[in-house]
Amino acid sequence: MGMTTLFDLEGRTAFITGGTSGIGLVTARRFAAAGARVAIVGRRDAGDLAAAMNALFIRCDVADEAALAGAFAQAEDRLGPLDVVMNNAGIENTGPLIEDADAAQFQRLIDVNVKPVYNGLRYGARHLRDGGCIINTASVAALIGVPGYAQYSATKAAVVSLTRNAAMELAPRRIRVNAICPGSIWSEMLTAEHPEVALIEKLAPMGRVGDPEEVAGVAHFLATAEAGYMTGQALCVDGGVSAGFAMHTIEAVLGG
Repeated sequence: MGMTTLFDLEGRTAFITGGTSGIGLVTARRFAAAGARVAIVGRRDAGDLAAAMNALFIRCDVADEAALAGAFAQAEDRLGPLDVVMNNAGIENTGPLIEDADAAQFQRLIDVNVKPVYNGLRYGARHLRDGGCIINTASVAALIGVPGYAQYSATKAAVVSLTRNAAMELAPRRIRVNAICPGSIWSEMLTAEHPEVALIEKLAPMGRVGDPEEVAGVAHFLATAEAGYMTGQALCVDGGVSAGFAMHTIEAVLGG
């Protein structure tokens, strides 16, 4: 009798929104390397990226409910019933305080960060096999308060809440639902020149910005049988920001 390969995704199908860049793209590559058939969903043309990992690319604006529903149907038609859904697409808008915030910008965040996760849970569950899993990308901003992050934080807190509720509702089908709460992660939105980088180097106990691969590794774990008893959880991948204050942070504040 052969040994079971740990963290194996051989023969499984995965659907990843926001899969054309950043965390989503790195996760798609990791899933494909582990043996999964992957559907990459996003607005930008990523046909070549998908082809390079033998994945399916579906062009879709996840804020368009009908288009998202169609993307799920197309993925199942091409790849078969889904085993993993990763609701990863999202945008960031930080800076204005609540009293100075633009209501239209807040609505846009809701339309992109919350509604597609809600609809991803609705339609994803219809295309998932029993025993499958859903992974929602939230943020450590859902769990802590930071001036200027209120609108973004509120949408990500909604994602965490949706995760917990969906986990309860889908448990009878043995579908696990978990969220990942990344901290500051290198991406197209967070480059070396961004002021957040210097802040995180002082604030995070790990003293650095995270890499997308470090989030993808957690997503990989959640997608496998090794995480079979985990549901309704929000896992922080934030360099320790949500855990407390490191000594170097305390020294920087007291010495400032």
